[in-house]
Amino acid sequence: MRIGLVVDHPKRDLPGAVMLGYQLARRGVSVMLVPMYEQAVDVPRLGLDALVVNYARPVNLDLMRSFAKAGLALYVLDTEGGVLAETGGNSPPAMAAHIRQSGYAAILAGYFFWGSRLHDAFLAAETMKPEQLHLTGCPRFDFAAPRWRALLDGEPRGYLLVNANFPLINSRFTGKPGGEREAMVRAGWDGAYVDRFIADLKQVFSNYLAEIDRLAAARPDRNILVRPHPFESEDVYRNALSRHANVLVDGTGSVLDRIRNAAAVVHLNCGTAVESVLLGKLPLQLDYLNTPTTAGHAALPARVSRSVASFEELLGAIDHIERETETFDFARVHAADIEAFFHLNDGLAAERVADVLTRTAGSRRPYVSLLATVKGTRDKPSIGQIVKGAASAVLGSAVTERLRSWFNPARRDKRIEPIFVNTLLQRIGTHDRASPAQFTARRAHCATTGLPLASIAIEPAR
Repeated sequence: MRIGLVVDHPKRDLPGAVMLGYQLARRGVSVMLVPMYEQAVDVPRLGLDALVVNYARPVNLDLMRSFAKAGLALYVLDTEGGVLAETGGNSPPAMAAHIRQSGYAAILAGYFFWGSRLHDAFLAAETMKPEQLHLTGCPRFDFAAPRWRALLDGEPRGYLLVNANFPLINSRFTGKPGGEREAMVRAGWDGAYVDRFIADLKQVFSNYLAEIDRLAAARPDRNILVRPHPFESEDVYRNALSRHANVLVDGTGSVLDRIRNAAAVVHLNCGTAVESVLLGKLPLQLDYLNTPTTAGHAALPARVSRSVASFEELLGAIDHIERETETFDFARVHAADIEAFFHLNDGLAAERVADVLTRTAGSRRPYVSLLATVKGTRDKPSIGQIVKGAASAVLGSAVTERLRSWFNPARRDKRIEPIFVNTLLQRIGTHDRASPAQFTARRAHCATTGLPLASIAIEPAR
């Protein structure tokens, strides 16, 4: 059996994909890690039986229909399935309705859920057959569980971690102005609400930068690591905070590593508050900067955090961070607010997903079609998609991906390198008391032409 795993943003999603790939490989599955931007040209050349995609949204519906028409078993393991809104396009009822009404329900073989809240919404709406809905948790959070936590960078450094979450107004990927607004509207949000939310978010973002500037000036002896969201541009943070010697702006590496090494986490409506609780690090939410609209957009991060009502209160919490951490009831917060959205913190999410896939995907006629690659796996491809597909068919996507990232540097963060996958596979195997050389990663090759692809194959070591 050959299963492809679509990887959206490697910095955020690749470790979880490797963990899932490891668990699948242990079950005898050949695994392909497929960069999201290359799936239309790589998937038709990998000889897959099944594909696990990173989301089911309007933007990729035509592509998913083409994959399903070719005979692939399609599953969804959403990259953003935990921090959900109470109302609007990514509330559980709206997401369930979208899958049912859009046509996704007819082409999906299964859907994996981070937590019971969304799983129950799909069940209540009769979105798909109950046996197609799988409550598993998300593999990328396995590393936060005690079972796998030793794989994180375990050298505590005691800095104050400031996490940011403003990709909607500070995007590093959207080319045209208003692109993120259009994406929200397409996803089901009301246009008037989106306009109000963006207006408030711009003011909140400005105030957030000002507060970090004040914090750095007020506590010059406290090292502060500012970590922008993976989809954000870092330039605005560097420009706003460059005068402070105690501030480092750095979005590289795993956020779990950064949280584990922090004394505490400062944020505003950021989903990493959940990871902070999973790792036993105090999340400090700057509630006094919120507007009613930004506060209501995604309430979970605030509910799982220690609320801060003023700048003076923030300084007091930071100055007594050990006491604040000791008195924060991490277990109660997880049971009351996190488990319903993120399931169990037991390190077994990847195993649960792998068990479902090996039980339900089955072996099919391998999907191979060079013509589909040329057409970008679409019935009515655009000229650009045909050009991309033809170039990839002639040169191999490993080459064309590198060329595109040269012209568009922001795309470099989306590439997957075999050396990273190999290193993590070996660390997982060693920690799991398996042979560290049990599996290896290399560039996948086209089943028809033999050309190297952007995708990475995980296979038994020879």
